[in-house]
Amino acid sequence: MLHRRRAPLLAGLAAMSTALALTMTGPAGAQTGSLPPAAVSSAADPFAVSGVKVDISGSNPTTIRDQAIREAQAKAWTELYGRLVPGGGNPPRLSDSQIARMVQGFEIDEEKVSASRYVGSITVRFRPNAVRDALGQSGGTAQYVEPPSRPFVILPVTQTDGRTILWQDRTPWRAAWEARQPAASLVPLVVPDGELSDAQAISGEDAIAGNTDAMARIAQAYKAGGVVVARMDMPANGPDPARGLTVDVTRYGLNGTRDNQTVQVKGGGNADDMLNRAVAAVGTQLDESWRREHTTAAGPEQNTIVRVPLTAVNDWVETRKRLSAVNAVSRSSVLSISRSEALVMLTYRGDPDQLAQALARQDLAFARTAASAAGTPPTYPGAPVPVQSADWQLTLLPRGSGAASAGAVAGTASPVASPVASPTTLAPSAPMESGGMGAAGTSTMGAPPRNLGTLPAKSVP
Repeated sequence: MLHRRRAPLLAGLAAMSTALALTMTGPAGAQTGSLPPAAVSSAADPFAVSGVKVDISGSNPTTIRDQAIREAQAKAWTELYGRLVPGGGNPPRLSDSQIARMVQGFEIDEEKVSASRYVGSITVRFRPNAVRDALGQSGGTAQYVEPPSRPFVILPVTQTDGRTILWQDRTPWRAAWEARQPAASLVPLVVPDGELSDAQAISGEDAIAGNTDAMARIAQAYKAGGVVVARMDMPANGPDPARGLTVDVTRYGLNGTRDNQTVQVKGGGNADDMLNRAVAAVGTQLDESWRREHTTAAGPEQNTIVRVPLTAVNDWVETRKRLSAVNAVSRSSVLSISRSEALVMLTYRGDPDQLAQALARQDLAFARTAASAAGTPPTYPGAPVPVQSADWQLTLLPRGSGAASAGAVAGTASPVASPVASPTTLAPSAPMESGGMGAAGTSTMGAPPRNLGTLPAKSVP
């Protein structure tokens, strides 16, 4: 889903209680203006389905518009299901009202209305948590792919005759990305405008070298969750359709993750056709790699208290950073914290085994504590209230060591996973100190709740 920036010609209705924003545009792909970079990330919603075509006939203009909106919502739900569920298949059978309750809002991109016919193109935005719940209900699916919470900036870099070109010239490779139409993709992408501020944020050499500071600057400028560098070697006279193309693709996450891929594009057709196929192939490859890394459990959320041992001040900062990259964790709240440990409430979907695998991919070990293995001590009338303890412990691992144990069962020691020998050797949580790193209380950390909307979509009167 490549989101180009455009200004709506009809504004003022977005704040209506119907949550209906009408955006009137010209022909598909026409650009009618530009929005500031802050607007790009709000437009690049991975739970939105754009360009849903409807063509409804009837005798009443109001009735056929309502019917068109219902049909667009049903089509959008089917497309979103195929996008989020590995292997696709048929979505759970839901009524129009059930689908409408999942819809946060919609935008009419184009419409033609007569007394007896409605033809339009509609963008439907869904409530993320409502979609997650629907996927886990009876008739749904056990797993789904958590899409990026923010888009990625795509940097089309061309290397020609020893020159690295990103902003200096408008190369055919960059032009192909700018011409790409919105697509039903999982990873939303945005092409920078190439203004002076972009050139000051990152150079072509920075992009090729993976300069961390430069990546952070360009991502921040577009409120993005990361950067994708798509590098292509191209002769000075342009690509040769007879030889095909090779694109080196590197996806950089703001949390330090890095994923390298090579995309091969066969020759054929003219140069423009081949470049367009290369753009589509890069988008497909990005989606596939994201699916492999971010498949998580569907179903209702559950809470678990987790103990986090702290041996250095930076342990807390690093734990928060890694937790924020775990899509299976929708919320994390601090219950208490001291110099030696923190108690954290994790809100997640799925079972502990699945959570352990997701945490291991971010180099976090997840194991049961001895207190939970021994069971809850008996209580009797007048017994003192037990100190709040954690059934699970979360431990920082050396970078790169958790992936090897991502398939291990939760609560089982991994050969490289943790300094803890086994789950039964973990000490139960001790009372928190009154002083130390922070006062006890509740505050959020890591990724915020991913519920992006609360208003239901209603039909146009």
